[in-house]
Amino acid sequence: MVYCPRCGSENPDGTLYCKECGAFIGDSEEKKIMVGNIYPSIKNYPLTFSYSYTEPSSRAELFIRIVYIFVLGIIIEAWGIVAGIAQIFQFFYVLIYAKKHQGAFDFMAGFFRFYFNLTAYTYLLTDQRPPITSDDVEYPCRIKFSFEPASKRVELLVRIFYGFVLSLIASVWRTVVYLIVLIEWFYILFTAKKNFGLWEFSVRFINFYMRVNGYISILTDERPPITGD
Repeated sequence: MVYCPRCGSENPDGTLYCKECGAFIGDSEEKKIMVGNIYPSIKNYPLTFSYSYTEPSSRAELFIRIVYIFVLGIIIEAWGIVAGIAQIFQFFYVLIYAKKHQGAFDFMAGFFRFYFNLTAYTYLLTDQRPPITSDDVEYPCRIKFSFEPASKRVELLVRIFYGFVLSLIASVWRTVVYLIVLIEWFYILFTAKKNFGLWEFSVRFINFYMRVNGYISILTDERPPITGD
């Protein structure tokens, strides 16, 4: 248990802010950007994210995760094929009507929600196994979408080139993140807890990576900022 220096209340291990008085009780000044145990993303983009941080982490889940990711990877590949068809449909729908199709958007958003949850679990952001669903269910890592019906035909062309540039940036960043996740894996193995700095690095990458993929998949016309905030 962690005791609040302000009010003396007991709080579970890994708590950053006292549940009684709201005082910061974490071990790093960097964590003050969080709201309670929640690490939020910037709000001025159509795709927003939030992550629940808990420091204790299961050693056993490190090994279970390997098998579980393999199984869910098969599901995501099959689902991704259908999502790709929905993306092609959305492309031509926007080209003809200059607006998004609600059904195609909802299907893509559902796929992205599951993909995001699986990615967060894979990158050791949470030990809770992602549910096999496209619904917005309770999960330590959350993604939200803002539906904008109007869509620009010219952005379809811009998206091809700008998306390519952003994908290159994401690929380089992801290479570094792979190393970070490997270090985090061994850190958890030896200490049974997460390292906040490593955890945050992965969070920021996923924020950028998911925005890039959301933009490429026509979930939004707003070009993603080159930041992981």
